[in-house]
Amino acid sequence: MKTPEITTFAAESPTPLLREIPEAASFPVSALGPLCTPVEAIASATEAPKALCAASVLAAAALAAQGHREAETLNGTAPASLFLLTIAESGERKSTADRLAMQGVRDFEAELRTDYDKEQELWRDAHELWKADRAKIFADRKADNASKRADLQALGPESTAPLKPHIVASAPTIEGIVKHLPELRASLGIMTEEGGALIGGHSMKAENRLATCASFSAMWDGQPLDRWRAGDGVAAYVGRRFSAHILVQPVAAEALLSDPMANGQGLLARFLVCRPASRIGMRLRMERDALAEAEIAHFAMRIRSLLSRDLPLADNKRNELAPPVLHMSQDARAVLTTFARKVETAQAPAGPFEGVRAFASKAPEHAARIAAVLTIYADPEAEEMTGETMAGAIEIATFYANEAARLADSAIVPREVADAERMRKWLLERWKEPYISAAVATQRGPFKLTDRSRKALHMLETHGALIKADDAEVDGKPRNEAWLIVREWPS
Repeated sequence: MKTPEITTFAAESPTPLLREIPEAASFPVSALGPLCTPVEAIASATEAPKALCAASVLAAAALAAQGHREAETLNGTAPASLFLLTIAESGERKSTADRLAMQGVRDFEAELRTDYDKEQELWRDAHELWKADRAKIFADRKADNASKRADLQALGPESTAPLKPHIVASAPTIEGIVKHLPELRASLGIMTEEGGALIGGHSMKAENRLATCASFSAMWDGQPLDRWRAGDGVAAYVGRRFSAHILVQPVAAEALLSDPMANGQGLLARFLVCRPASRIGMRLRMERDALAEAEIAHFAMRIRSLLSRDLPLADNKRNELAPPVLHMSQDARAVLTTFARKVETAQAPAGPFEGVRAFASKAPEHAARIAAVLTIYADPEAEEMTGETMAGAIEIATFYANEAARLADSAIVPREVADAERMRKWLLERWKEPYISAAVATQRGPFKLTDRSRKALHMLETHGALIKADDAEVDGKPRNEAWLIVREWPS
């Protein structure tokens, strides 16, 4: 057997199938003002990326703040709500970081459940008595209709069951959320550590996707949510507020980011999206951080305290918000106006935000919402957002706008191309022999024991990154389906 001659090239790698995406920028933690400390504490305790920790903290703070005030913007008002989408690989400790950030929310829900159990028992007894009295009125054959109407009026209407003790949904469908709105509190969150189940679930199937995108957009906008069903009639729910944080792995995220309907409907422009640089392999501290744990506990207490405050409800309504407006100071308005002009200029042809105009056009509103959350978290009685707080919120909104621009190109990469690029990097960085075979790549490569390895190798061959070399020796054995690895294009 003759081994094909090895072509020697320089040490550099061949041109990749994908244009390299720039590394994620550092999250501007100092711009978070009162939320800076809990983000640093969670990052210290978990060694997860700070952008991931910041998103979880912002989501918890938005959930606690959104029911108390509306945010003044340059074009009116908007809910003090935030939608966040954080992309991270498995093992990035996103669940741990999010659990710590959401501890105050979970504590509040536990308190609600305790109260609910007592209230539900009292309501159930009163309800049974009411039903019995009502049945007795109708069963009275001696009373005429006028007497029965008077007795029914004296009995009064059926009492309403206590609101359910849930404010966070982790794997909901839009249909389920809207259906249960009458029995839920007015300020709610959609928070999930397994975003793939939501993105790939019932709500985002082809036949439901348009309605789901429209409903999510209405939630962010604070618009009424309608329910039209043949059996249930028609209902419209107003005065509800929603914040969301979806933590998702890259594969599931790519399906959403490349979805033309999610983009066309403007849903993705309503999300603050980031994909932090991985910290896997750099998390070497193993001891507990007592100071960080104390700060995390303090944050949980603050969130629980905000959630426990009475919500500003509409007259004679138990779960319909009518929040007052948190205005901008003169300085805050001036700072936000300058930012809006810069963002508008950046959307021009060849500008840095040309490819993400949908998000960029909402960036000033995102900044106003973030500023409102920071203000309410610090002081729910504050009368206005300050220029300093708005400047910090603008820095955060700019980070997310830059992330939107950075991730835009990667959102349209087919799975097969991404697999081929991953295989190419593995061959160049991990495989030291000059040849590779399909059998060895399948056993030891990045897609162990799957057919994805063979498909990736064939795609690399078509792109010139591999040269067919049957009967080459690979891993000490002659192999039929083998290739020479091109480690540099010939000059």
